[in-house]
Amino acid sequence: MIKQKSYGLDIIRIVAAMLVFIPHLIINFSINIEYINIAYVFSSIGVELFFCLSGYLICKQGFYITNSSKYFVKNATIFVKRRILRTWPAYFFVLLAYIFFYRYFESEVIFYLFFVQNLFYPMVSNTFFSVSWSICVEELFYLVFPLLICFLFFFFRKKNIKSELFVISSCLIIILSVFFIRNNLLEVDWGSEIRRVAFFRLDAIAFGGLGYFFLHKNMKYKNLKLFIILISLVFLITLNHNFKIYLANNNFQNSITANNLIFYYMYIFCICMIFLFDKIIKTRNKVINNIISEIANWSYPLYLIHILIIDLVKSLYIENLYFNILLILFISFLCAYIIRKYIELPFLKVRPKYLN
Repeated sequence: MIKQKSYGLDIIRIVAAMLVFIPHLIINFSINIEYINIAYVFSSIGVELFFCLSGYLICKQGFYITNSSKYFVKNATIFVKRRILRTWPAYFFVLLAYIFFYRYFESEVIFYLFFVQNLFYPMVSNTFFSVSWSICVEELFYLVFPLLICFLFFFFRKKNIKSELFVISSCLIIILSVFFIRNNLLEVDWGSEIRRVAFFRLDAIAFGGLGYFFLHKNMKYKNLKLFIILISLVFLITLNHNFKIYLANNNFQNSITANNLIFYYMYIFCICMIFLFDKIIKTRNKVINNIISEIANWSYPLYLIHILIIDLVKSLYIENLYFNILLILFISFLCAYIIRKYIELPFLKVRPKYLN
């Protein structure tokens, strides 16, 4: 049976991209500090949506690794290869564009080539290709996640354990490891840099995976959607309270927002939104579906390229604000379309299939 495509998840992908793109426009063109701080808040939620959505979609592919005891190592390798062919082509193309546009020929570029520019604190750079920090989190997860599955599967495959438990356990190990290590850090300043260290953000993707398994496991309960709506409202109110404290202090050093709980509030809220969009939003209009799907496909290259386009247009010193924004929108979406069609698609078509 062919699984029906979820256009609700495509819409979530578009929303996440806009929650990053639009705040960055505000940050670059507004002189109002209050608006800029609010923009930072919305952009952080957009990134968490990307992470949780990634886990929601990707972690279930762990079944392809565990469903075949004969090919579990090969399927783990295929998992990594598929993720490489999905994320690397656009990343390295845009990286080259950033290098030449900013004339950034420093030795630190080598960190960007191996996705380790934010593997440790302090990060290598927070200005050159700054949005790439989240890609490093994704790439590290794509390595750690299948390795954990293989490790668990190798030691417990004779115990007659359900394959889904290996996937769920891998997500739980990641979440607990990050929690205990992050909770025992000597660092007290959870500023913009340390919150981007790759290892400390792996739990966001793992939470997305757990959310998928938990919610789909309980789909039989007819009031599940109503329950998720109520939970999402509770955590939205909680997030609103926490971010008001952040905006009042303009940092994460106060006792409430500095703790790790703010991360989990965002994870749970994002997972609720992803599930609701996945299960509630339906459309049979082929034209609308094609438009949604196409724009959603542009979200990854748009995320990668938009900061460069903003700086490119700003370098033209056009006085009219609205013309600046329209030009940025046009060039950004055009570049995203080109990258998708000519950089991403050729590699997506040659991705290996899992073995049975």
